Amino acid sequence: MKKKSCLITFLVLLITAHSPLRGGLLLNEVSAGGSIDWIELKLTPDTDCLEISQLFATMYYGTNEKISDSPVTLYGSDRPETLWDDRFAVIYFSSSGTSDETDSAGDLNNNSIREIYCNNYGLWNTDCCVAIDHDDDPSNNGIIDFMAFSNRDGSINSTIASYINYAITYRMWNECASVNLQECCFDTGLNGMKSWQTLSRTGSADTESVTDFVLTSYATPGRENIVSAPGGRGILKPVKSRLVHNYGNTTGKIELPVFLYRRASLRVRIFNSAGMNVYTGPLITDASPGFLAISICEKDIRGRILTGLYPVSIEAVDLSDGSTGSLRITLIMVR
Repeated sequence: MKKKSCLITFLVLLITAHSPLRGGLLLNEVSAGGSIDWIELKLTPDTDCLEISQLFATMYYGTNEKISDSPVTLYGSDRPETLWDDRFAVIYFSSSGTSDETDSAGDLNNNSIREIYCNNYGLWNTDCCVAIDHDDDPSNNGIIDFMAFSNRDGSINSTIASYINYAITYRMWNECASVNLQECCFDTGLNGMKSWQTLSRTGSADTESVTDFVLTSYATPGRENIVSAPGGRGILKPVKSRLVHNYGNTTGKIELPVFLYRRASLRVRIFNSAGMNVYTGPLITDASPGFLAISICEKDIRGRILTGLYPVSIEAVDLSDGSTGSLRITLIMVR
């Protein structure tokens, strides 16, 4: 019954392509300064569910493709039966050939984030816009959600300006008084977004303006946005102080989730119950603030893995001032 209702919702979207859905499906987070551009979509609680595979997540410029060839369903609330948060989907503008985590595929890399890969033209870190649209054409009133950002260097790219003007015409982006459209875009600073920064929506309200977003140092793909610095004076903290790992699983990898308050270098050490070091990981350099899942191959742990407790130590060095910090996690091996 749930799948049927989602199908009906998508058909309504197609039929009403010239009266776009507002508020339900939102651009929730945008990253344009890293090695791979990505955006995060979110379905708000006022929409039960929505199958989004035939929509486009696009900046319009260049060649772009629909989200996926197979169904990808978002829900207005997180469901306990899935490993990821069902409200979110992260769309990478990448041609890496990585498989989409569709409804049927599931969480292929076991990181609790629904990830989709589109061979799209990447985002610009100067003048840029991003949209969820029924197709790859900004001129036909098919925009579902839209946002624009700029480094405000004094002269806007004319092509991006044309896309913004279409969005303003269809009331999907607020018109502003300035004759320079850069003033109508979110200001990312003259050098654009840094590699660890994202534009994050501040809530579920959608005013179709720059006030819906904030520039943050905490990337949270597949999770609720962090729009201000969370409490904590250290460099890092564990997401969970006790982790249960089923060794010998299909991935053969141990995932250690942590949260970084600052850019840092990290090293992981794992000990057995007798206190002997069984794993010393390579130095992780220049890790960005926000959530980080440290992946360790089971085969790299020395000796036979036994059920029981494995204390984990993670040491960090703040790249800005050289200060150090560490945390402890109790890893519980089960079979």
